[in-house]
Amino acid sequence: MNCLVVEHGDSAVVIDCGVMFPEDHMMGIDRVIPDVTYLRRLGDRLKGIVLTHGHEDHLGALPYVLPDLKVPVFATRFTSALLTQKLDEYPAARDAHIEVIEPRTAFMLGGISIEPLRVTHSIVDACGVAIRAGGDLVIHTGDFKLDEDPIDGQTSDIERFRELGEEGVRLLLSDSTNVEVEGSTVSESRIPSYLRPIFERTRGRIFVTTFASHVHRIQNVVDLCRESGRFVAFMGRSMESNTSLATRTGHLHIPGSTLISMREAEKLPPGDVCFIVTGSQGEPGSAMTRIAMLERRGLQPGPGDAVIFSSRAIPGNERAISAVIDQLYKCGAEVYDTRRQPVHVSGHACREELREMLALTRPECFVPLHGQYRNLVHHARLAEASGVDRRKCFCLTDGDVLEILEGEPRRAGSVQIGRVLIDGDVVGDIDDTVLRDRRHIAEDGVAMVILAVSRQTGEVVAGPDFMTRGLVSQEGGDAEFRELKRLVVQRVGEMPAAAVADLAELQEEVRLVVRRYFRRVLGRRPVVVPYVLEL
Repeated sequence: MNCLVVEHGDSAVVIDCGVMFPEDHMMGIDRVIPDVTYLRRLGDRLKGIVLTHGHEDHLGALPYVLPDLKVPVFATRFTSALLTQKLDEYPAARDAHIEVIEPRTAFMLGGISIEPLRVTHSIVDACGVAIRAGGDLVIHTGDFKLDEDPIDGQTSDIERFRELGEEGVRLLLSDSTNVEVEGSTVSESRIPSYLRPIFERTRGRIFVTTFASHVHRIQNVVDLCRESGRFVAFMGRSMESNTSLATRTGHLHIPGSTLISMREAEKLPPGDVCFIVTGSQGEPGSAMTRIAMLERRGLQPGPGDAVIFSSRAIPGNERAISAVIDQLYKCGAEVYDTRRQPVHVSGHACREELREMLALTRPECFVPLHGQYRNLVHHARLAEASGVDRRKCFCLTDGDVLEILEGEPRRAGSVQIGRVLIDGDVVGDIDDTVLRDRRHIAEDGVAMVILAVSRQTGEVVAGPDFMTRGLVSQEGGDAEFRELKRLVVQRVGEMPAAAVADLAELQEEVRLVVRRYFRRVLGRRPVVVPYVLEL
């Protein structure tokens, strides 16, 4: 979830604070944020949060943690605008103090100096940071690639990285996402050459889905539309809000004659329009999914139309994306994604660029960041091959502490970490028991038992009646519950009067009878909810 704390003396600074999307076993959970208990304990020592860029996995937790931490946030222009827009939806965090920072302009947070360093990535205004504390220089690259020809001309600040390397870098923390990929990452400027043939041969409508924060990708598509004489329409809440924001900040340029509304676009001949929409990950309810499922009246894809998935599939989303693509083919549209031909380039450095970053900064110590643990191991080995002492390369996991004392690095135990689950408006009150019950219901179903007993005699006077969900029916109708009713009535009749009078004990006995029945008959252990009325 990309939340790193740097401490020196009486000062501490946090680099990024993001979210993670739920794993398969986290049923009903919307998102996951880091447990910031350790940060709260820092108290006045915590001077601020510095953001490297505006992706959700780097700033998405802030609406939930800022009301408690109450520290300023420092971010580049577009990142700060994204964060401000996000915080407007969370009343408790609207008053957060956000300061705009500029590359190469250092500032102090207590006893720690922070200097932003421009890097290229799959979002505008990304940066790494040079951190000075106690005579040590630490560089955190953030997510980056060394694109030599970005479409806005804002290349990574290689010269500044080289200058800092000559000054002497004690520790480098570097992006490991693409460490297993040889060579260098393809430049964003290559995207038009990938997409142009699709634009030229498509006679119908063109739908392009990509991440709503990928302003450079959106700019490339807009430029292709202008070149091919197509109008542009945006669809999807985040796409509409982010493109509007990027236009206001000057990061996205769309001629007024090119941009039209969805209502206007739906009236145009198919060959005159391109829709840039959300839903590149097959998210339920997203614009692309609604279009594929024919839920958008007047915008049904068909023969002659092209759909371009200009993004990578986030691990875990492959099945959802595949389902949307299948549905688009059923509609008759032609679909292009990375499995078929190049329509996307990564925002992360490959091995050659990672070697170059190591050569530029010449760190004494090294910590790989991001990706799976195997990525960290491969990156650490790359650092060793580039001249970093093996004893000073550390593959850290969540909660690990690296201490540098008098220039010497060492592992120094761990701090409290964890995951806080977000379920709708509920933050942090979802524990493993709730998730276990949800998995249990999903796998074995649920059965509700309703009966009434006499308070005086302890006999069953009404019911039991049954309601089930997710259980395979054996016979259908009331017949399948005839034996179960008999078993429940029999068990209640065998209980002492005092036990029947104890509502908790009575409910537990009913639950056990019903559960045993379904285990014997269906081989299932449903969640059983007994509801007993005393009359």
